[in-house]
Amino acid sequence: MSQSEDQMDKHLQSAMFGTPVLHPDEQHRNLGTFHERIDLGITFTQALLRDYSVELQQEMTAHPDYQLLLHGLLDQDILDRYIKLANQQNAKFAIRSDLMYQHTPDSLAIALAAPTAITAETINIDDRFPLPPLCEETDLPKHELFEHIHNHLEHNRHLLGAKHNLSE
Repeated sequence: MSQSEDQMDKHLQSAMFGTPVLHPDEQHRNLGTFHERIDLGITFTQALLRDYSVELQQEMTAHPDYQLLLHGLLDQDILDRYIKLANQQNAKFAIRSDLMYQHTPDSLAIALAAPTAITAETINIDDRFPLPPLCEETDLPKHELFEHIHNHLEHNRHLLGAKHNLSE
């Protein structure tokens, strides 16, 4: 193939399939960014169980150039809370609502990302900002809690699909 044919092929491929993405699986797991750029991460389970506004505010104050990435399948009240926080901090934020972004109980729902690689020791917000346990036991068995969270995520997934006329 000549150079002009190769360029034409690349142009056609780009037109048909979109611009190629570097490490797409990693970006789908990490709300469209690379893992080494994430300073703090909050899973869907964590977001449903606790408000991390204080911890995020502390990190956003320390790093005003970081961007807050929010998964579009989060509950509206949770999204509103963190959008308000980003606006108060004059921080950039983005809502990632494409279905290609993973949405399981343990996948990232919220990420505070740097513009370049930082390779944080851990991105788990509970590891970085641990809380003493409030109680040793819970009335709800763990499998029921995960089932509740899973059902909640499925409900939000169907709502998003209906909103955007997407078929399952």
